[in-house]
Amino acid sequence: MSLKAKRRELMGLVGGAGVVGFLIGVPGGAYSFTTAIVVAFAIWIMGAVLVNLFTR
Repeated sequence: MSLKAKRRELMGLVGGAGVVGFLIGVPGGAYSFTTAIVVAFAIWIMGAVLVNLFTR
C-alpha cells in the first residue's frame, strides 16, 4: 500500500505528536507555556508539510 493511501493516518500521527509535545511542556514541567505552544504548532505545521510532500 502506498503512502498516499495512508495520508489521513499520518496526519493523525502528526496531530498526536503535537499534543504530546504540548503536554510534555505544560503539565510535565519541561518548559514554559509559551514554548509548549510554539513546539506544538511547529510540530503540526512541519509535520503537515512533510506528510503532504511525501504522499504526493
